[in-house]
Amino acid sequence: MIKPVLLVRAQNNETDQAALTKLGIPSLIDPYLEIRVCEDATEAEQLLSILDGSDDPVWLVATSVNAFRFWSQIVGADRLRAAIQKHPQAKFAAIGEATANVLRDFGANEIVVSRDFTGQSLGEDLIAKNSVGHAIVPGGNLAMKSLPSTLETSGWRVSTAIVYTISPVAKEPMSVRMVKNKEVSAILFRSPSAVRALTHFVPNPEVDLVCIGPTTARAFTDQGLAPSAVSPGPSAEVVASTIYSLMFQER
Repeated sequence: MIKPVLLVRAQNNETDQAALTKLGIPSLIDPYLEIRVCEDATEAEQLLSILDGSDDPVWLVATSVNAFRFWSQIVGADRLRAAIQKHPQAKFAAIGEATANVLRDFGANEIVVSRDFTGQSLGEDLIAKNSVGHAIVPGGNLAMKSLPSTLETSGWRVSTAIVYTISPVAKEPMSVRMVKNKEVSAILFRSPSAVRALTHFVPNPEVDLVCIGPTTARAFTDQGLAPSAVSPGPSAEVVASTIYSLMFQER
């Protein structure tokens, strides 16, 4: 009997679950993180004011699926869309294709997507297109600093705002016992915060650990661990294929 793959991110685990099911791999959804919209709208409103009042070309940069969704939730989707439409010279960038799809909901057509799903490479790509510019970057409380620092080092102006917070769940997830007893075959991690949340409850998990991208892989190193596999792409289908190979083809 195949042991399930544990899916731990705060939300949207169903897409990964469906892709695994197609390959005959059972899965268990049990979030180790919780995500909340910022109750204080100050930073979100300030970021909208910067966009709305700018006469210069700007880059709207989405570093996660949640960033623009929560920003629009706070300031209002219609207001955000109107501010973007007011600046037809606005350009767009995203950390990955799923994030780029969120930008398309706000009228983006041409979008620069990170070549390896990291903030550093995305910053380097933007600098290659415009030696100096202005980036507007909504994000979360745990957002990586690599993108802003890469841009600012090259003379870019970067305007940021925290529009959501993410943290480990307060109550121990029921699957902690399963992980400790090796009753799951693998755990999927889509962010460094997921790695930290899991190891908060299980410091030394003795099951396969699968992650997306080099940034999350480095989070394992920080915890004294090593991933069993790193997916070459973030799509649910690619991730499921990576897990399938790990479970059935490489053993």
